[in-house]
Amino acid sequence: MRLDIVLPNEGPSALEVIRSALAFEEMGYHGLWLTDHVVYHREYPSFYGATWLELLASLSHVAALTSRIRLGLGILVVPYRDGVLTAKMLATIDQLSGGRVDLGIGTGWAEPEFASLGRGDVFARRGAVTNETLEVFELCWRETGPLSFAGEFHRFADMEFEPKPVQRPRIPIWIGSSGVPDPAGSVLRRVARFADVWHPTGYEGQILTPAELVAGKTVIDALAGRDIPFSVRLHDVGHWPLSQLLDLLGSYSDAGCIEVAVDLGPMSAGALRDRAEELIVAARNEDICAKGL
Repeated sequence: MRLDIVLPNEGPSALEVIRSALAFEEMGYHGLWLTDHVVYHREYPSFYGATWLELLASLSHVAALTSRIRLGLGILVVPYRDGVLTAKMLATIDQLSGGRVDLGIGTGWAEPEFASLGRGDVFARRGAVTNETLEVFELCWRETGPLSFAGEFHRFADMEFEPKPVQRPRIPIWIGSSGVPDPAGSVLRRVARFADVWHPTGYEGQILTPAELVAGKTVIDALAGRDIPFSVRLHDVGHWPLSQLLDLLGSYSDAGCIEVAVDLGPMSAGALRDRAEELIVAARNEDICAKGL
């Protein structure tokens, strides 16, 4: 199993954390992930703050600071941004980084943020916007020659899109979910249709069990008619006893999880580096994660 670290691109330590990204590559983490919020509204959950560094700009900076570690968007709120422009920005970062981008996507939940970004009119249709935008990504990244598309939210004709991403046939798509999706819901259908990896998370104390993940994967694979690997993101676990966290990581590995992205929660940049190094050294010693990138 691979072990990743979530770097907080929000809060008072965000600038120092992002500027120290190379330290996490040198520790041997397989990937790092950044989160997508642009502005803060007072009705957001208490664990959010007012300071956010924009995801794509931050990821580009991290790409320049590092040379080997995978670069994860965890997750990109797809309806916040224009589809063609976002496809170009992602392809550019993939080119500049030598093909290291992993695209985690979601539909978003923060209606006030949609409104602040001038996207309030798509909030109610954000699932449909996301699906169509993924179609646009696929077209831009896979196809050559003049490109045309006529959808509900995107429309263009005779468009050239170069360069393509380094990764072929496209940047890997990791589709997030809050918990295990409803078998009858649109999230599960989106995972089955588009995902290279299912990437669920739990929030506010919720921890997804290995049994829940295996059960969710079984349903997703049956719907998709193919094998879709699963990963998981852990939220705010930096205060856990190290032995408890290692036990959970070991149980995910035993269940077939390919990758865990660990969000250690709010702390200073120095404390984050210390805790992250303690975790990866211990995980290697327990043979929970692979040694080296």
